Amino acid sequence: MIDIQLVETKAQKDAVKHIIENYHSYVPNASSVGRRIDWLIYDDSDNGLPELLGMIGIGSSVYPCPKDLMNKLGVDINSYRTQIFNKICNNWRFCMKTHKKNAGTQVLKLLRKRAPIEWEKKYGDPLLAIFTFVAGGNNGAVYKADNWDIIGMSSGIKMSHAYSTKWETAEEKKNKGLKRVDDVAKKIILFKDLRSKRERNKPFIDPNVNCSL
Repeated sequence: MIDIQLVETKAQKDAVKHIIENYHSYVPNASSVGRRIDWLIYDDSDNGLPELLGMIGIGSSVYPCPKDLMNKLGVDINSYRTQIFNKICNNWRFCMKTHKKNAGTQVLKLLRKRAPIEWEKKYGDPLLAIFTFVAGGNNGAVYKADNWDIIGMSSGIKMSHAYSTKWETAEEKKNKGLKRVDDVAKKIILFKDLRSKRERNKPFIDPNVNCSL
């Protein structure tokens, strides 16, 4: 039976790093900035011992925020930063080293149940939604099978530097030839609302809160 195990020890963190660097198809980098919670993915094996299949992780939302994500959340740049940023997360990596039928949807189901619990326990904020970016020739089929919504496209960053350009200076980007959108690969944005069915009819933020600078 598929299960996910919260990453807490150095050995577990090393396993996550190894999986990403050796099996992720288009961003084989295990570095991240901000909040982060990872799980290792296991399944039963023939010898009775858990078989390590891969990893999945969530982390801080992104900045600047893609317009399609802001539209989905019903926020502007100020309310995104002040009211919702710490209440949503980015499924920053989902990497399988061994593929098994229907394992992906089972993992995402477990993630939806456990992520809000661990997020609030670790950071003190409720987790209202998860989003992710899909690229590298993938179409997000495993997410769509778990009923995630495709909400749009990112503006794109060069695939070879997808994990680093956010933190580079304008001069560093210029030196790497990041000149125009034609040079970059856009990413599909998928979104999952974690709120109850009743809560999903409400806006993500309180419209009466003044978040102006």
